[in-house]
Parts: sequence; structure tokens; C-alpha cells
Amino acid sequence: MTETILALVPEYGLTLIFAVVSLACLAVPVPASILVLTAGSFAASDDLSLIAVFMTAFMAFVMGDQLAYALARTAGPRLMAFMGRSSRMANAMGRGEELLQQRGTVAVLLSHTILSPICPYVSYLCGAGGLAWGRFSFTAIPGAAIWTFAYVGLGYVFATQLEQLANILGQFFGVVLAAAVAIGTLLHLHGRWRAAADMEKRS
Repeated sequence: MTETILALVPEYGLTLIFAVVSLACLAVPVPASILVLTAGSFAASDDLSLIAVFMTAFMAFVMGDQLAYALARTAGPRLMAFMGRSSRMANAMGRGEELLQQRGTVAVLLSHTILSPICPYVSYLCGAGGLAWGRFSFTAIPGAAIWTFAYVGLGYVFATQLEQLANILGQFFGVVLAAAVAIGTLLHLHGRWRAAADMEKRS
């Protein structure tokens, strides 16, 4: 699937970027990160405009992100229940929920940058959980800009080494997500220990 989508870049260019990035923000399993990297490499060879690639990916990210938030704000529990039927989505939502509980709105920024694989689920959870739209957007939009700048820029700079770069990024996100889960578990256990210790002191 990834190879098929990337092969369409020369023909459909910005339209393809906009569609794929928007869908990725709704948790549709499409290769948005690799596509944006590839688009950056096309910009390096002047096949696409660098500014146009950045603006298209950024606007698609913001639009898809806002749509995910709005859908969850409207359909909340039903949407979460539907997504929870998939073990992949349920696991990602669990990680997103832990992050939100521990970091609040900072979790939105983290999920839109260094923890981008769980970004759609955090956006859905923010909408379903009633996080104010202004607070969500205040961190989500800058996060989208940072992610877009990073991926387009990396694709532009490392245009001849995309495969190696994609592998490195994949490993990086795997390590970061594993670390986030481990830290979240430790914090949760520490919180439970503190609560138990406080109850013991009172009794």
C-alpha cells in the first residue's frame, strides 16, 4: 500500500498529500509520515514547491485534527466504543489516555510531535473528554506546524537517503512510545503507592 501511494506523488502531488495527511489524522492507516518525507525530497529536486508542500501538509494536518476533535465532541462515547473494537486502536487509545491523564494539554503537543503515532487518538479523546476547543487548538496547531516542518525538512535535506531515514524514524518512535508507556506505568504505580501510604497514615 505504501509503495502504491508513494508512486502516485509525481502525478497527484499536493492533492495526494492533503488527502493522506487528513485521513491519517482520523486514524485511517495510511503512510502520512513517509509521504511527507517523500514530498520533501521531491521539493529538493524542484519537482514540487517546498512552501506548497509545507502549507498543504500543515493545512491537512490541522483540518484532519480539528475534524477528529469535532467528531469525538459530537459522537463521543459511541465513537470511542466503535474504535475500541479494534485491538490496535484500543491499545493506542489506552496510551493516549494515560498521556492525557499525566500531562494534560502538554500531552496534545507531545502527541502531535514526538509521539505522533498516537496523535489521532489523543485528538479523539480530547473531543470526547470535553477538553475546551481553545485549549486543544492552542497546543495542537503549533504541534502540527512542528511535525510538518520536521518531516518536510528532513525529506528535503536527506532526499537521497529516504529509506534509511524512514527506518531510523520508525525505530525512534518505537523506542519513544515504549518509554512513554513504561514511564506512565511507573507514575501510575507511584501514585497508587502514595495514595495507599496516605490512607495508612490517616488510619
